[in-house]
Amino acid sequence: MRRTIVSRRAALLAAASTCGGVFLWMHASGAIPAWGSDSTTFPRIEASFALKPTTGNPFDFTENDVQVVFRQPDRRTIQVPAFYDGEDTWRVRLSPRKSGRYVLVKILRNGVEVPVDGVINRAFEATGPSRPGFVRIDPKDPVRFAFDSGDRYYPVGHDVAWSSGPGEDVVDIFPRMQAVGENWARVWMNHWDGKNLDWLREKNDRVPLGTLSLDVARRWDAIVDSAEKNGIYFQMTLQHHGQYSSTVNPNWDENPWSTKNGGFLATPEDFFTSDKAKALTRAKYRYIIARWGYSPSILAWELFNEVEFTDAIRNGKLETVTAWHKEMAEFLRQQDPNKHLITTSSSPEINGLFDAVDYYQAHVYAPDPVTAVAAVPHKYADGKKPAFYGEFGSSGRYEAGNGAFLHTALWTSVMNNPSGAAQYWYWDGVDREKLYGHYRGITSFLAMSGMTSLPGLLPAALTVDSPRVGEVAFAPGKGWATAIRTDFTIPPTGVVEGVADLPSYLQGDANRKMLPEITFQVDYAEDGKFTVSVGEVSKTGGHLAVQVDGAVVAEHAYAGGATISDADSTLAASIPAGKHTVKLINSGADWVTIRRIVLSPYGVTWRCMARASKDHVVAWLSRTSSDAAKANVLVPGLKSGTYQVTWWDTMAGKALREERQGVRGDGTLSLALPTDQTDVAVFIRPAGKG
Repeated sequence: MRRTIVSRRAALLAAASTCGGVFLWMHASGAIPAWGSDSTTFPRIEASFALKPTTGNPFDFTENDVQVVFRQPDRRTIQVPAFYDGEDTWRVRLSPRKSGRYVLVKILRNGVEVPVDGVINRAFEATGPSRPGFVRIDPKDPVRFAFDSGDRYYPVGHDVAWSSGPGEDVVDIFPRMQAVGENWARVWMNHWDGKNLDWLREKNDRVPLGTLSLDVARRWDAIVDSAEKNGIYFQMTLQHHGQYSSTVNPNWDENPWSTKNGGFLATPEDFFTSDKAKALTRAKYRYIIARWGYSPSILAWELFNEVEFTDAIRNGKLETVTAWHKEMAEFLRQQDPNKHLITTSSSPEINGLFDAVDYYQAHVYAPDPVTAVAAVPHKYADGKKPAFYGEFGSSGRYEAGNGAFLHTALWTSVMNNPSGAAQYWYWDGVDREKLYGHYRGITSFLAMSGMTSLPGLLPAALTVDSPRVGEVAFAPGKGWATAIRTDFTIPPTGVVEGVADLPSYLQGDANRKMLPEITFQVDYAEDGKFTVSVGEVSKTGGHLAVQVDGAVVAEHAYAGGATISDADSTLAASIPAGKHTVKLINSGADWVTIRRIVLSPYGVTWRCMARASKDHVVAWLSRTSSDAAKANVLVPGLKSGTYQVTWWDTMAGKALREERQGVRGDGTLSLALPTDQTDVAVFIRPAGKG
């Protein structure tokens, strides 16, 4: 079963003394879970001391490398870096790995011991319940995460990149996430809300080159503390593309390192090759490690947000960006005593970029959550590394609204991806539209079923038996891209193989080679409709036509630059019963975007996604028709025996009902679907097992 971490602040254990120019103060604090005899970290130890005098730059470890040596309960020593905190004050933080007595025995500055003889009260006890440790790659499964304790970590949450208004600061949002069971976030080190250590919010407010803002650092102290209190494991995003982009979300014109602003970089690309820029970046990263690297709540150091949008990548300098990632990842691993995971976020197509990091973290914005999320992102890693969507959201208009989009994305990703859920980008929307209930439903199901720790759960095809016909709806899974394939078969299940790689831009004359047409093989049980929804149109216009068996049955010309009215946003073609070939062709000057394709009536009344072993099944089923007709789901391949079946309310986060069913003969279990639910989850396990 998945364990739930509940945390609280520890009491302060403090003592102070002065001797020989060194002031020492220490305390233990941090989040203490309510369980954990097999866990591996205890509440934080923090010691502060004065170094007099401090010469050189205290923020640069090449000038002031201050290390502290502790003696652990087993008499072995551990050495960790300290950080400067203003005036003569230095601090060191440590997450103890063992319970018992710790003693500060030595402080080193540039390898030379600073005398601390005679300082009293340098010892403390690490006691109480412990935490499960740092998040690692599961040594038993390369596409999953696990804590040091061995407990599985399955990330479910949403981005909280920056403050988006009153009451929407990171530290305000973390408790709301904890209340519904979320355990993952992603926070940017950006300047516009005061979280960049060397680039302040106001253009004329500068920190001297090579120094860092202690006010910003103390804000990050609060963020890390809040994460620990609320059981959130977050990616600290160290750089973002806008800092070194002049075209995509550009911040280059206000970058203090630009020569335009009195800095030393002539172009955004120079960041990746300048020795000075790399030295300053290493010094900042070392400070980050010293100040916050103690915390298990930092899931990973994220080197870059969407580095593909920097000028360096857009100008073809892929090798320099890849080399920078390798160099900085190696540096972080050398300096970080706790060996946090390292990631970056980028298009997976940048060859070699992800070689230096521990897991993939793709970003996807799609018109249809099922199409995009069902294409499990760990395919990019060929099963060698964990992978999940670190940003996920809708593109264009989505008919059912943000809540329905998020709900579908969460359940689809959990049923398809063993590494982690799809992480929603729009944190302000989650608050504004009160979408937290969607997380309660999914996290409580994961806790109840323990599915993320169950061995052998593989994608499974369950059959829905219903006398009625439903609806199939889907959308292309990519944005602007060249098509890999253009011919698709639409089965009654509605799962269209390969459509996740289909671009949503149906090209006209300007770029026809990228996607000249789209062909669908269909088989209608009765007369029906094939409806295409258009999202946007190029400035020069397009002309969309639907062909059925070679004849144009519906078409519309779209004027360039015009707003598409609701009346013109859909193009419907009548399709007679039977097998047919349907083609979408754009004969216009330039592109139109395909937002959604609907076949009705077509296929089953419930869409099903499932994972199964020989004796456990988890599934999510969503209704494709408003018709509440009775239907059964057929679960094949189970061992003979009696099974406990728990039907789950995906919004309320509680069981709808439980039943016992026997399996004999061919191993197929037939279950009646609840007729009063629009979607439902189910957990099937041998009777008598928790």
